[in-house]
Amino acid sequence: MKKILIPAMALMLSASAFAVKIGYVNSQEAFSKFSQTRVVQENLNKEKTRLENEIKQKEVALQKAQLELQSKGSKVTDKEKKAFENQVKTFQKFIQDSQTKLSKEEFTRFQAIEATMNKAIDEVAKSGKYDYILEAGAVKFGGENVTTQVITTMEKIKK
Repeated sequence: MKKILIPAMALMLSASAFAVKIGYVNSQEAFSKFSQTRVVQENLNKEKTRLENEIKQKEVALQKAQLELQSKGSKVTDKEKKAFENQVKTFQKFIQDSQTKLSKEEFTRFQAIEATMNKAIDEVAKSGKYDYILEAGAVKFGGENVTTQVITTMEKIKK
């Protein structure tokens, strides 16, 4: 009987020696509560509004040019038609380039925030001696919520 108890006790002790410390973070919450996210969103909204106003101004100028051409009726030259077509193409290219630029800027800025969050998660893991930090949705039971610690760390290391 002693022979069975000793290996069983040793097995139980070794299992506790290998206990894993798991934390979890709600990255969406951390992202949205991070002060830099609000700043980036405000800046992107300002840029979007500025571009929308510029597009409206160019659109009004284009409509005015179209009305001038229509008022000439059959007296419109091929050169004038071609110039108007070029204005339309330039306008369309401006819209497309503006959207592309805004999308790239948004991606770049949010990617920087994500890098800050990953660095904060790494720091929280090291300082709290966590073996793993998982996304909150991946944990059904157990673990420790470190979202608040991650947000605090993000605020400390923001650029």
